Amino acid sequence: MRICPSLEIVDSSESMSFLKVDTRKKQLTLYDPSLNTQPTSVHRRAVLPAPKMFAFDAVFAQDASQ
Repeated sequence: MRICPSLEIVDSSESMSFLKVDTRKKQLTLYDPSLNTQPTSVHRRAVLPAPKMFAFDAVFAQDASQ
């Protein structure tokens, strides 16, 4: 799995706020992008969806050379 930045998105920190890449564990974790706001007391009481985790044979981050 190779992660490439979108050409339309200038701020990669914003685009990666819902995606965590762990090259050591060879995993990608996806978070619900609608939950990128600061948690409030209402959010704490609500049942939040679990992040989705995917494992691969190899994971290459954005800064990896080809």
